[in-house]
Amino acid sequence: MARYLTNIDLTGQQLINAVVHNNSGNPTALGAGQIYFDTGTGLMMMYNGSAWVSIAGDVESIIAGAGIAVSGTSGDVTVSLAASGVTANSYGSSTAIPVITVDQYGRITSATTASITTSWTISDGSTTQQIAGGDTLTVQGTANEVNVAVTATDTLTIGLPDDVTISNDLTVSGNLTVSGTTTTVNTETINLADNIITLNSNATGSAVEDAGIEVERGSDTNVSILWNETSNTWTFTNDGSTYNPVPTPSDIIGKITDREYAVSIGDGTTTSYTVTHNLGSRDVIVQLFDNSTYDTVYADVERTTTNTLTVAFAAAPSSNDIRVLVTKIG
Repeated sequence: MARYLTNIDLTGQQLINAVVHNNSGNPTALGAGQIYFDTGTGLMMMYNGSAWVSIAGDVESIIAGAGIAVSGTSGDVTVSLAASGVTANSYGSSTAIPVITVDQYGRITSATTASITTSWTISDGSTTQQIAGGDTLTVQGTANEVNVAVTATDTLTIGLPDDVTISNDLTVSGNLTVSGTTTTVNTETINLADNIITLNSNATGSAVEDAGIEVERGSDTNVSILWNETSNTWTFTNDGSTYNPVPTPSDIIGKITDREYAVSIGDGTTTSYTVTHNLGSRDVIVQLFDNSTYDTVYADVERTTTNTLTVAFAAAPSSNDIRVLVTKIG
């Protein structure tokens, strides 16, 4: 076998039917650029100056992975997405929504549709009403009870009007505060659990304002009971203009005392007694009873003067045995 110890320069001429050095393993490296065909691996090898590397190419074959389709084994190779089994179509409409299934590689593996409910139902808890798709639902208030207004885009405002009318019963579980100037109650019967009604509840400082209760009498003059702050007394009027003081308990007791008199008589010897009652009238009722048995007794009674009586017995009563009651009439 001839050996060339110098470079061969073909100067553009072809090297025809030449075979590269065949060897079953890496030969002794002579320098960078040295090549040979490894008969054991079937690869073309080159020495890069430090190690033998394959120059046969990195891609030896193309294997289709999940979701990938490969056609051709040499020359031009076509790589494309594998068929997913989904029929090419437009899915979804105004009455159906698309239902899409996607696998882990992001492929759509299934596409169907689901019908959209085109009507819905409203209920007040007992009565229901179906609303068809595309219809307008009107939320309607009631006069003097509930106001309803579309105040802005996508906004529905529901509230009470300035003047509210409750046609049936109203129950307030908490406190009721009325801040207006007039409260009118047009009912036949008022039941209050509170045993004290406070008038002039907003009064502060020294008392200067009279207060009371007035009775509306239609076309006739109203009457009232009034606390007078000037005289510090309760007063009342029967004619709407003249106010009289309400009698105090001591006044009433005094008047009763002025109209009644009682005394016990009897000494065991006297049969006639003078009783001085000082009621200033002969129009008096005189009654006698026994202090021991409390039986009513009868005797001769003479209305001697406007202030005295004479009581006479057939037999002298024992000591203080007879009680005399005198009541003035008129």
